[in-house]
Amino acid sequence: MRMGRRAFAASALALPGLLKAGSATAQAAAWPNRPIRLVVPYPPGGASDIAGRLQAEVLQKALGSPVVVDNRGGAGGTVGTAHVAQAAPDGYTIMMASPSSHLGAPLLFRTPGYEGVDDFSHIATFSIGTAIVCVHPALPIRNIQELIAYAKANPGRLNYGSAGAGGANHMLGVLFMLRTGTELTHVPYRGAAPALADLIAGNIQLVFDSFSGIIPAVRAGQVRALGVTNPTRWPLAPEMPTVQEQGVPDFDLPSFAAVMGPAGIPAEIVQRMNAAINEGLRDATLVQRLSANGNIPFPSTPQEFQSLMRAQRDKWRELVRISGVQPE
Repeated sequence: MRMGRRAFAASALALPGLLKAGSATAQAAAWPNRPIRLVVPYPPGGASDIAGRLQAEVLQKALGSPVVVDNRGGAGGTVGTAHVAQAAPDGYTIMMASPSSHLGAPLLFRTPGYEGVDDFSHIATFSIGTAIVCVHPALPIRNIQELIAYAKANPGRLNYGSAGAGGANHMLGVLFMLRTGTELTHVPYRGAAPALADLIAGNIQLVFDSFSGIIPAVRAGQVRALGVTNPTRWPLAPEMPTVQEQGVPDFDLPSFAAVMGPAGIPAEIVQRMNAAINEGLRDATLVQRLSANGNIPFPSTPQEFQSLMRAQRDKWRELVRISGVQPE
């Protein structure tokens, strides 16, 4: 049978696409056949590094291939994150991602080298944490409604500390003011630890600090906890009420660790990594290790993860705009 000119032309035009699809399928079938590099865009030793190393352990165990952690800190996480955005989308370069690296940092630097959502493959969420709203115990404030009333009676006189302008605990304060109609004064520090030290000393009155970072001071009676920022009660401190249940609607700015890679990783590889992560999050030993750092498992599909990032991108953009923080 002779092929007509039109049919021949159509098949010729379709051939490159078929070859490309076949190549991607073959690539996915052979993956992984060499070590995978998991970039942590922060120095060794911190909470992000711990999360990245746990991610690497889970993937290595499930995939049977070495997963090597590569710490590439600098410029608020943008150095390592930009490196991953520009890597080949073959599944061999991935990273420990967080709201700080993908939502905050792109808004705080004029040339971060990437767009935090669209330039990446969304592989899997891994763990999630929460923050606690805490005040100095000398203040006559024992719950969120009393905090709101005190702040409204003393506009601008409550100083809240953060780990730095534009970070998550700064944005939580901006979100609190937006949702409650209060006026707080932001005091940025070089890290959460000095902010907490000044709260304990009484030099500032309020923080929105990570559960893992501040819970020892809460339990020692050095600061007073008013509520957790998670929308539901935190499993590691179920006795502590949430900010939302105390009358502040839509008060939530999730703090999570996740796995991302450069945009364009074949869907089959993304699905395999996602399944490996979700399976690992059911391991009791891993759950205990996450709990020791104040976190709980946070499984999702790639589609759910992408939807979360897009929604949070809009919220972060609005909060940074309201805060007045200017890109460096």
